[in-house]
Amino acid sequence: MAAERVLPRIGLRLRITAVATIAVGVAAAIGAVLLVGLLRSRLDTAATTAAALRARDIASLAESNNLPRLLALPGEESAFVQVVDAQGAVVASTENIDGEPAVATQRPNGSETLTLTIAILPLDDVDAMRIVVLNVATPDGVVTVYAGESLGAADETASAVVNVLAFSLPVLILIVAAITWWAVGRALRPVRAISRTMAEITASDLHRRVPTPATRDEIGLLATTVNETLARLDASVEQQRRFVADASHELRGPLAALRADLEISVTHPESTVWQQVARETLGDVERLQHLTEDLLLLARFDAQPRRELEPVNLTAIVTATTLGIRRIDVVHTTHTPDKAVIVDGDAEQLQRMIRNLIHNADQHAHHRIVVTLTSDGETVRLVVADDGPGIAAERRDSVFERFVRLDAARTRDVAGSGLGLSIVHDVVADHHGSITISDTDPHGATFTVDLPVATK
Repeated sequence: MAAERVLPRIGLRLRITAVATIAVGVAAAIGAVLLVGLLRSRLDTAATTAAALRARDIASLAESNNLPRLLALPGEESAFVQVVDAQGAVVASTENIDGEPAVATQRPNGSETLTLTIAILPLDDVDAMRIVVLNVATPDGVVTVYAGESLGAADETASAVVNVLAFSLPVLILIVAAITWWAVGRALRPVRAISRTMAEITASDLHRRVPTPATRDEIGLLATTVNETLARLDASVEQQRRFVADASHELRGPLAALRADLEISVTHPESTVWQQVARETLGDVERLQHLTEDLLLLARFDAQPRRELEPVNLTAIVTATTLGIRRIDVVHTTHTPDKAVIVDGDAEQLQRMIRNLIHNADQHAHHRIVVTLTSDGETVRLVVADDGPGIAAERRDSVFERFVRLDAARTRDVAGSGLGLSIVHDVVADHHGSITISDTDPHGATFTVDLPVATK
């Protein structure tokens, strides 16, 4: 637990440097041990091979009965040969061990070769020697050949390598630590720049962006992701600001009219027709109610996740909605399938979407509104067409923005808030659908909504 509390206090740069240094140190230490072990093994093998070659050469002389009493051997300072008979008497030896008793009593069995590592005191009482022992049959009987090679050179070589490694490995580890510290610091420099910029960004300057490094690595991806997040946040905040400003403006109008009517009525009660005032006041209250409902619905879209989906019968909703909103001077025609058309969604939101589309058509139609609901098994299509003034192609995207109103030709109802089609767009998007606007033949606007059918 104490380590867990201390570890977060250590900077990332120090942690990476420590891990890299420890990893290199452990790897270097293991490599050094393996290197010294391999080198010593090769040197020992070389000494054994040299001793074995000398032993075989002397054995050949003994077999041919040409063995001299005093054997000549190059490099006698580090090697020797001694031949001993079956009684342990020395019958031949090199000059450096002449007159000495048998160096060992061990003898191989039969034709086997025996390898010993012992110190030969007359030659070297410090460094051991590698001795190869073999039996040889001569005309005078079996003799034993002892051929030795000093391991002092091997020990000195291994010791020198160990000393070099003991000096160089710490230097190497320090170099690795320094390079890692520098490299990590350089790699984290963009992160520090991102952190400084993010710390300076406030709600009033969300237009700022963090610096993006030129490298295409994880830090570059981080900077790009942060900038994309800031862009979405900036757009969202700006949308909320416009939303609040527009909502305040829209609410101020009916409230001001309502207050003016009431103030006039209270100031001049003798000339006030209270039934007319109540009717006008009720109209302003209804407008405020509709506007508040629209604002609350949009706020839920922005702040809350979508409700749990459930099967919704669009056929029933379309039929009920076309019966509920109707102008007496406009002909309503509804085409729906004989069977229920089911989609997965929120029944309340889908009902609001259909009602807004039909209400929009009802506002702007001259003589006719046609509502058509079809399904091809994969997609449900709702088409609402009117014969009104239509919508210009360049304005068809903007009509789904909040508080957007078109010109007077398409805005017969001056009490509209400009939120109806925005709600339609949000509901369709929330249900993974799409909405398009096209011209009605010969004139008018046609809204087409495509929604996926319910999953089984």
